[in-house]
Amino acid sequence: MAEPYTDDEQVENLKSWWKTYGNALVLGIALGVAILFGNKYWIGYKKERAESASAIYDQLIIDYQKKAIETVRASGATLIEDYAATPYAGLAAMILARVSFDDGKNEEARRQLRWAVENATDDGTRHAARLRLARLLTNDNELESALALIEIKDIVGFEADYHELRGDIEAAKGNKAPARNEYKQALKYLSASSSYRAVLNMKLDDLGPETVQ
Repeated sequence: MAEPYTDDEQVENLKSWWKTYGNALVLGIALGVAILFGNKYWIGYKKERAESASAIYDQLIIDYQKKAIETVRASGATLIEDYAATPYAGLAAMILARVSFDDGKNEEARRQLRWAVENATDDGTRHAARLRLARLLTNDNELESALALIEIKDIVGFEADYHELRGDIEAAKGNKAPARNEYKQALKYLSASSSYRAVLNMKLDDLGPETVQ
């Protein structure tokens, strides 16, 4: 059985171990502390940024309701340029697009909607912006561009909207059978009590009687 280390030997072993591994241990602890406080700082920073963006957006809505359009434009630009990583930037881009559209600036509205499609941080805003942009293209008779824009696979939560718009585009192209199919698909995603079913049924009626193949 091995003899236990004496106190002096234990001290010498500890000195030797510390000489070999001490610097790495200190560095590891320092890095751990830096990461811990760095994460806390980053979380606090993000929270502060989100709160600031929220306040700007809330004021933007108030100004929009008051029709203080120049102030709306300034606030929207601030959100897009300085708070792009927050959800409020995409929402602001959509409001700016509406302002531009109402002012007859279609190209500017398109640009703002495309920014939201490409940069908004949440799926809902990106879908809404994509659908609105495709509507503008459809209204300007740029049907192929509109159709290409909405040919995406992930449309969960917006199925009725996408199918209806595809139906509108096909109807504008004179393709009644595909349009009818899209409207029927849209109806499948609406509840039986939805008042919007009447709109889709009117669109189906406008296509005329279904031709039996």
